[in-house]
Amino acid sequence: MSARWLALSGFMGAGKTSVGRRVATRLGREFVDSDRVIEERAGMPIPEIFAKRGELWFRRTEEAVIREVLAGEPGVLALGGGALESAKTRGVLGRLADVVWLRADIDVLWARVKDSDRPLVSDRARFERRARAREEHYREAAGLEVDAAGPADEVAARVAAWVAGAPAEAPR
Repeated sequence: MSARWLALSGFMGAGKTSVGRRVATRLGREFVDSDRVIEERAGMPIPEIFAKRGELWFRRTEEAVIREVLAGEPGVLALGGGALESAKTRGVLGRLADVVWLRADIDVLWARVKDSDRPLVSDRARFERRARAREEHYREAAGLEVDAAGPADEVAARVAAWVAGAPAEAPR
């Protein structure tokens, strides 16, 4: 087993949290969701953070939280959908984590989040533009791309199998 963190990336609705919990259980590792850590630190849910403190505050806090989490004992980390837009975050992940991109078709992602209270889910066209704009960062950071359209248990099994056979340094 790799002595590095496993970080799950992908756009909103890709299943980073649900797959991440399952992968952590399979690997016997701790699971951390960076969005939940930010909410705990701020004392409010993400939609309220965006409304009261703004996206810039959220992104700066996200960078700090990810850096702090990765300084601890390696586990499984679910990244926020926009975390890889930060060059600092991509850099620290490149040094300390094996990154998996949970990729899914825009129709699947939209169906999963369209009725949620997520701050960046306002309309389908904007959602799709943002998803497409982030793909470059997901692809650049990932040592593995996994089709995340299926059931979370199946996706987690594929990710855990990759980790179990992954070298100490993930292929880049």
